[in-house]
Amino acid sequence: MGVVLSDSGFSGYLTINDILPIMENLYKNFDKSFFLEQVEKFQLPCDKKIKDFSTGMKAKVKVLTAISHHAKLLILDEPTAGLDVIARDELLELLRDFMAKEEGNSILISSHISSDLESICDDLYMIHQGTIILHEDTDVLLSDYALLKVDDEAYAGLDKQYLLRSKKESYGYSCLTNQKQYYAENYPQIAIEKGTIDEVITMMIRGAA
Repeated sequence: MGVVLSDSGFSGYLTINDILPIMENLYKNFDKSFFLEQVEKFQLPCDKKIKDFSTGMKAKVKVLTAISHHAKLLILDEPTAGLDVIARDELLELLRDFMAKEEGNSILISSHISSDLESICDDLYMIHQGTIILHEDTDVLLSDYALLKVDDEAYAGLDKQYLLRSKKESYGYSCLTNQKQYYAENYPQIAIEKGTIDEVITMMIRGAA
């Protein structure tokens, strides 16, 4: 198992060259050649103190140390927080390569950045105040969930059996459903918008059941 938290666990005064023997002593399966190959790929300086690395460089070091001993499970806590677009994309590419490298590799990731979740996660759990409020397959959420925008009259006549949440708006109501096709076929006159992960989260928390 590999774990990536906000703190790398290594002193900021260490260099990558200092980390290598530590990893070799900690993990019998540490893949030094793979680690150094990735260090070169991401142009990480081996003789520079980690405390002087950029936020993106520190994030890559944390992930590399987690995956370089052939862990089957990665647990990641906000791995891309604070990264710019390029650094985030490079880190996500590293995680996707980890998933594709060996059958059975898995990632458990906690993140507030929905685009990260869309690109690497098969299943999504939404947690609010310590409670799971939604568990869904990522592809299903992106394809079948939608927001219905209706006025008061249309809302009154709406079949509500497939509505997960509703929220009063100035124009009437916005409604979250996981049966987009049903409403598209039976209510062609209403506005139906594809729901993003952020919008689904907002509706699940702020909308009324």
